Amino acid sequence: MRLGNMNSWLGWAVAMVFGVLLAAAALGKTRRDRWRADLASAYAARNDAAVAALASRFGREEERLWRRLLTARGATEEAALEETRARRDLEDVLASLQDAVLVVDGEARLRFLNTAALRLFGLRIEDVLGANLIEALPSFGLDNAMRAALRDGQSSEDELQLYSPRLRQVFLRVAPVFSGAGARTGAVAIVQDLTELRRLERVRRDFVANASHELRTPIATIRALAETLEAAGQDEGAQERFLPPIITEAERLSRLVSDLLDLARAEDAPTSPFAPIPLRPLVASAIERLRDKAARNSVSIEWMPDGAEPHVEGDAAALEQVAFNLLDNALSYTPPGGRVNIALREDGASEAATLEVADNGIGIPEDDLPRVFERFYRVDKARSRAEGGTGLGLAIVKHIVENHRGHVEVESRAGEGTTFRVQLPLAQRGSS
Repeated sequence: MRLGNMNSWLGWAVAMVFGVLLAAAALGKTRRDRWRADLASAYAARNDAAVAALASRFGREEERLWRRLLTARGATEEAALEETRARRDLEDVLASLQDAVLVVDGEARLRFLNTAALRLFGLRIEDVLGANLIEALPSFGLDNAMRAALRDGQSSEDELQLYSPRLRQVFLRVAPVFSGAGARTGAVAIVQDLTELRRLERVRRDFVANASHELRTPIATIRALAETLEAAGQDEGAQERFLPPIITEAERLSRLVSDLLDLARAEDAPTSPFAPIPLRPLVASAIERLRDKAARNSVSIEWMPDGAEPHVEGDAAALEQVAFNLLDNALSYTPPGGRVNIALREDGASEAATLEVADNGIGIPEDDLPRVFERFYRVDKARSRAEGGTGLGLAIVKHIVENHRGHVEVESRAGEGTTFRVQLPLAQRGSS
């Protein structure tokens, strides 16, 4: 009986021990599972210190594994961050370029446009990014060049015209883009706007041609008259006939050279600082210099300063030339018995001085108005040459006014007269 009780008690004790061991094992597993959950949460939260502390509970091998994992993740993130910084730096550089830059992928879809490209094509980045090139930028020349680079892997250069959103002459450079493995992944285009450069080249060519023509005419006339006079020998009548036109053509040649020099100076940016100067005495001086011409042409000058005493910052000699050229032009195209009105006003609201020269002369046809400030352009060529005009006076006016940060405009109707209006910013009060 005692032996049976002992065996029963022993069985119960073994069962208790086994149960305790199972409970301890279960408790340990629960605790380790909780640690692993905490470890995963700490890793996801990028709490490296907590990861290291929790990993140490699983032994040195697992702690070393987790520390390597943290190091690898840090290196990967740093590389990704460095790549992002490099890409942003490149985009900033491309965005600051004056030339347009476009990048397409292997399917000719737009992946990048810098600010100059958006401005050149009149686009918004959100409207075209990811779109097919020919749909976003309707230029067959650009599309063909980009597709050729994608297809053949060759760079190209060409000058072509863009017709949208407005006519542009551009120089296009296209090159394929390769991945590190050597595969073609896209193409890049650099578009340089040559419109203004080509316009200036045409202006220069026209200027040289016109200047050569204008110089050749009086020179040829002087030479022909001089040769005729030389052949006439002692014929006094020949001298009376030929010397006056020689002098006239020489004076015309002198005026042309003088105007060319004035135009060259007007086109250059001022080299010395402007000073505050009164406009009224400059206009009055220009009027006095042309009194004799007005009398010869039987044209009256009405000077209406209206009590205004505007001061502007500028060059006195240049601004007097503006008034002189406008008045001289008005006298040349106003028939006898006509009048020229000159007004000078000061507008405090717009902080500008206004010089207005109006005549009741022959006027300017509407089609000619946009061209009156072009060099050597004359509305009435015969009348201009008869008056000794060179065709440069209004071009000089335009350049001088723009150098003074001003604006010049013209209003006219054929047969009714013309009004030129110059606006110049007033000098700052107390800047003397």
